[in-house]
Amino acid sequence: MNKKIGLIGEDPNDTNSLKNLLLQKYEGSISFVQLLKNQRGHQLENLRTKVALKIEFAEKKPNLLIVIRDADAIVTEAQKLTKRKDWYKSLVDGITNKSMFLLIIYELESWIIADINTFNKIYNTKINFKKNIHYFKDPKGFLKEKTRNNNKKYKESDAPDLFKKLSFNTIKSNCTVFNKFIKDFESAINK
Repeated sequence: MNKKIGLIGEDPNDTNSLKNLLLQKYEGSISFVQLLKNQRGHQLENLRTKVALKIEFAEKKPNLLIVIRDADAIVTEAQKLTKRKDWYKSLVDGITNKSMFLLIIYELESWIIADINTFNKIYNTKINFKKNIHYFKDPKGFLKEKTRNNNKKYKESDAPDLFKKLSFNTIKSNCTVFNKFIKDFESAINK
């Protein structure tokens, strides 16, 4: 049975990147619908957003809603992480109990670094990254800096196409946030 997954994110690059990564494994069993397309970043935090979500959710009727947000923090910055989790609970409260929150530790670009070999091939770089991505600040800036002198420079708009080429399994094994998300996601879509 094909499950319809609703996606909300602070940037279309993030939602499209996640969609492309998930389709590597689940194509044919899930489809996606974007909600709140015109909301960006902090715009997601106003009251009108919740009203708009309630209307769109009722119209599009996804089986599951995934809300994606950058933490803009590392795993040890508990107060910032809690603030984002509280925001999520407030957003979906009264709208659906069939939702998941994907809090990206620092930025989605950390997942690119989790599969740095694919990035190296595409951008002709030789980055050797051995740190834990969950403790790494500004992965987007890091990738931009590492490609600054290349013919092909990394930019945020590259992410959706890049996520089609990244290895689902490599990211899953190198990113505990993604690994946990996949376990929860599979449980949710198999109910």
